[in-house]
Amino acid sequence: MKIEEKLTILSDGAKYDVSCSSSGSDGSFTGSTVGNCSLGGICHTFSSDGRCISLLKVLFTNYCIYDCSYCINRVSNDIRRASFTPKELAELTINFYKRNCIEGLF
Repeated sequence: MKIEEKLTILSDGAKYDVSCSSSGSDGSFTGSTVGNCSLGGICHTFSSDGRCISLLKVLFTNYCIYDCSYCINRVSNDIRRASFTPKELAELTINFYKRNCIEGLF
């Protein structure tokens, strides 16, 4: 599976964690709005001093052995599964960082 496919699957799964302020946004940018979220797992949150920070928000994996009824990644749910290797996730994060797309990894 290509890294782009993994990023799509695992960033989509990460949107269920509501800890970033723009999680779940559709990313539609109109040019006059504030707080848009980029597709592909980039979300915005705020630091303790009030700065807006862009983070790459992805799951490491969506494979799970448990069957919690509330969880999208439960073993009985029929979803596409993917996992990053540590090297893949590190390289992906560093490449986004070098292009000034993100300031960190969530």
